[in-house]
Amino acid sequence: MPARLFALAIALPLAAALLAQSQQPLRVDGLIQERRLVFAPKPVYPKLAIQAHITGTVKLAVLIGEDGAVERIRLIGGHPFLVPAAMDAVKQWEYEPTLLDGSPVPVLTTIEVHFTLGPSTDPPHQPGRKQTVIHAALSRD
Repeated sequence: MPARLFALAIALPLAAALLAQSQQPLRVDGLIQERRLVFAPKPVYPKLAIQAHITGTVKLAVLIGEDGAVERIRLIGGHPFLVPAAMDAVKQWEYEPTLLDGSPVPVLTTIEVHFTLGPSTDPPHQPGRKQTVIHAALSRD
């Protein structure tokens, strides 16, 4: 009987550790995870940020669930005027599920959303007039 208790005392913590490990999200580089994107609407550039000529990058830590949906977003950095637009867009993103040994797993990745303002060439309908083009381009690290 003491041998069984001893074996059980060793086996339970090992089983708990393995179970806890399997529930931890898999860390995946943003460039690798980007290839799994199936739906990624661009953020809407905030009007106040356009008027103030604010550009920049919003960096986010993102937890992607087993089904490929964004479950949680944590701000790492970015201009306060740009953060809500970036977060609103990213929470709509959808990825192909990531598989580990044939089973879907949650993924933790980092995403950078870039906001830039720039002049365009002359629009064909208004020759001679410059127009501001708004890019809410996105990329991941």
